[in-house]
Amino acid sequence: MTEFADEYSKPEKLKRVSLYIVAGGVVFITHQQWVFPFVRWYAETAPCHSLFGYAGLTVLWFSLFFGLPIICAFIVGAVAVPLGVKSFADGQYPPKNHKVYTPTKILRGRKARAKSLTLLSLPLFFMAISVWGYLQANQMPQEIPEGFDYRVCDSA
Repeated sequence: MTEFADEYSKPEKLKRVSLYIVAGGVVFITHQQWVFPFVRWYAETAPCHSLFGYAGLTVLWFSLFFGLPIICAFIVGAVAVPLGVKSFADGQYPPKNHKVYTPTKILRGRKARAKSLTLLSLPLFFMAISVWGYLQANQMPQEIPEGFDYRVCDSA
């Protein structure tokens, strides 16, 4: 007999999905208004800056190749690791007392362990990318490009 995980009720689904949409909208708007313009400005004027004694280009490369993947590892890990650990401990996926949005069959045995291990390995994937990125950032050009217009530094 096939077992299904408990589902959220209609009001719970509506409340949670609405919350996700509002949170996503806030993140979208703040990134469009402040984060992306700042990153664009910093990328254009990186040779003009230094941070804690490091050249602006070095900070830019390490932020992109190391910082971004490690932040993704922490964000994904905050969601995936607790679910993976609980699922692995319960021996089923989704774990006991975990509600879902759509009808979901409960997996047990090998399939449940595979899903749990996948959830647990997601942050490791991003950490591996950040290690690779660290090695790549060291090889990126550190010298200021020829023909750089230093007048942009006056407005920076």
